[in-house]
Amino acid sequence: MSSQAHFVLTVLLMLGSLATCSVLGWRAIQGPPLLTADNRRAATWPSWLLPVAIFCWLVVSIVFSRRLPEDGADTEAIHDTLTRNTMMIAILFLALASLVALARWKSPAPEPALPPIHRQLVYGLVGFLACLLPTAIVFNLTEPYRTDADMHPLLQLIEQDPSGQLLLAVTISAVLVAPWAEEMAFRVIMQRSLLRIFSPSLSILLTAVAFCAIHPSWQDAVALLPLAIVLGVTYHRTGSYLAVVLIHMLFNAVNILSMMAEP
Repeated sequence: MSSQAHFVLTVLLMLGSLATCSVLGWRAIQGPPLLTADNRRAATWPSWLLPVAIFCWLVVSIVFSRRLPEDGADTEAIHDTLTRNTMMIAILFLALASLVALARWKSPAPEPALPPIHRQLVYGLVGFLACLLPTAIVFNLTEPYRTDADMHPLLQLIEQDPSGQLLLAVTISAVLVAPWAEEMAFRVIMQRSLLRIFSPSLSILLTAVAFCAIHPSWQDAVALLPLAIVLGVTYHRTGSYLAVVLIHMLFNAVNILSMMAEP
């Protein structure tokens, strides 16, 4: 993508984000509270689900994941590591999805009906637009404290090889695979498990902090907090796993496009 096309796309996305945030803010002020006490009344997960999910995450990560090679490593070696780590994320997703299916089967309360697929996709698009401007603001506030070493490892790989097989491998991992596993772990399992103890607002905040904490630098952790909160609110309000995955996918895709457009 050329710098000019990237600039136009960025301006359009920020304007769309500003309009979306304005409409959502107006509706929150004029309408009912953002998080109502009787919202969806989804049954909380059993107490065993969260610790077992954390155990599975740790075991799968330790057994299957590999550290990315240092700078200057052979492209083929980096590609092989990315492929293995992507397979690890897919295995983790299957393990977490199996645990959720078991918890849902054991739960005596039926799950609330989800909105139609097209409406869930709209929720995802709205959430994506809502998180862009706040995230960009926080990112720019932390920009003076960033160095090249603080860049996310996957974005560093794109910087090394922005047009080759590494770009494809990073895109598959970050856009097509990772959001499914991360949203299953944090929004579907952690956030709903915390509802057993905490209010919806506190459950969303704690889950958002945990989500940000897994990222390698404190600058990224702080900058991603608006995204994490939007993901949590979207899932709580709609119950749509598809919507939060779509938000996450689009957000990661925009980050990769921005990285490619930089000089």
